[in-house]
Amino acid sequence: MMFGYVLISTKNSYEHEAADKISRLEEVVDVEPLLVAETAMADPFFGDFDLIAKIRAYNLKSFKKVVDEKIHTIHDVDKTRIVLKPKV
Repeated sequence: MMFGYVLISTKNSYEHEAADKISRLEEVVDVEPLLVAETAMADPFFGDFDLIAKIRAYNLKSFKKVVDEKIHTIHDVDKTRIVLKPKV
């Protein structure tokens, strides 16, 4: 079992809709917005990404399959970037 993160950019401010759909996927542990609430501006560390999702998968191949076949097929998702959790 492994965990990794996916940064997600949404189309035309549909982050709430995308987060709702992504959170329903069985492999998704958590989905959080990347918005600094006090300033209503995106966190500069993450660039133009709107959400971050924590994904649980059996291996790297199944992790990538979740991103490619489940997250990318959601209409509100524009682009993604995978950030794998380093092993300690």
